[in-house]
Amino acid sequence: MNQVSLVGRMVQTPELKVLQDGNCVTKFSIAIDRYYANSQKEEKKNEGKATADFPRVVVWGKQAENCCKYLIKGAMISVAGRVATSVFENNDGENVYLTEIVGERVHFLEPVNSEFRKHPMSQDEIDA
Repeated sequence: MNQVSLVGRMVQTPELKVLQDGNCVTKFSIAIDRYYANSQKEEKKNEGKATADFPRVVVWGKQAENCCKYLIKGAMISVAGRVATSVFENNDGENVYLTEIVGERVHFLEPVNSEFRKHPMSQDEIDA
């Protein structure tokens, strides 16, 4: 079964891309905390090790339009979907594998209104 459910904060404000066939798509990353005991988390930060993951998410159609219309950097969302892996050949002739989350359902976990878009969260609030 290929099913994923993630909760995290938008790393950047998404941008909508309209393809030649009229389909809409957006791609963005979300920051997902790794859970450690407080002492372990501080230790990892002091060692310069990641305490979060940043998966790429791709969303299509009306969901993509709504993400771009309402979400901004720092917004808390949940994404339900599936893992998709693709492969392409780079300029050196080597295979490059790309893994993304195809977001089939995106839920906004904070109020969505124009005030939120005008006053995004500070980096301190995002890191909290």
